[in-house]
Amino acid sequence: MRQPSFEALHDLVRPARRKELTAVPPAALLDLDIHDLELPAGTAKQLRDLGVQRVRDLRLVDLKLVTLSPAVIDELICLLYYPKHDPGPPCGWERLFERAPLAAYTGYPGTPFHTRFGPVFYRGRLDGTAKVLAVGQDPATDEILAGRAFVGDAGQHAQDFLRKIGITSSYLMVNTVLYGIQTANLTDAVVTDPALATYRNHLLDYAKSTNPGLTLVLAFGSRAQTAVANWPGASGLYVVNLYHPSAQTGLAANWNTHLPDAAAHVTPDAAQDLSPYSTSAPLPATDVPRHDLPFGIPPFLGTGGVTHSARATGAFETQIVLTAP
Repeated sequence: MRQPSFEALHDLVRPARRKELTAVPPAALLDLDIHDLELPAGTAKQLRDLGVQRVRDLRLVDLKLVTLSPAVIDELICLLYYPKHDPGPPCGWERLFERAPLAAYTGYPGTPFHTRFGPVFYRGRLDGTAKVLAVGQDPATDEILAGRAFVGDAGQHAQDFLRKIGITSSYLMVNTVLYGIQTANLTDAVVTDPALATYRNHLLDYAKSTNPGLTLVLAFGSRAQTAVANWPGASGLYVVNLYHPSAQTGLAANWNTHLPDAAAHVTPDAAQDLSPYSTSAPLPATDVPRHDLPFGIPPFLGTGGVTHSARATGAFETQIVLTAP
């Protein structure tokens, strides 16, 4: 979310609150109590009758009902509804991403990593609101094209697990390694490589320190579990080890075993659905929310429970084939 101007919002906030609100992040402004706003008495009562308690609740009503200047209405619309895409990492995260040891990947013995395309760092919230940290293994082609983790079929299945525990927005997803790698080469030795592990732990530490509501870590796959087990900062967080979404057998049963436990260790964004996954039908998928992806990404990417791209046969390292539905 972008920071509102506060010039247009200045007259909306009670004088006693204006000074302390000039530096708060947008997420905190959304949680501002409606009583802190300078609303006409009749409008304030109407909003309370409609169940509006905080600024974010204004999504529930037609803003044209609120007696405010057009400039303030415009700022509220931008604050409540935009951006509808991921604007990218804020400064602290971007600086940390810039320090990634990319040379350790390109120069890794045996060149197991697919480094011709860029690294993939994350998907989800970098604004301090994450309650769940999901750790995967490595990015595939849909992730490379989107520049975000967990976008293909495996990511959409992981998204469904988050949905079932009531987490619809407040998550951050990262991978064990920043580049794709052949499955046979993704070994514990690679995961615990000092250069790669040290930087990964810095990322995980920063995620923990900047998200005060973070309580749960979901480790998808054995290599992600090794990464989390070797992260000293995991202390104090509840870790749930899950089969990777691309596991060929036993996936639904494994997720069913851990579903209630994961749900019990997080404060949900929405109603939880603890009904077990079917063990005789394909695992359901949930589309990747558009606010997780950069502006302009094709609308079908991250949808349909499928991966829409693959490495080209005969040009495995240098070409990706994207197939539109």
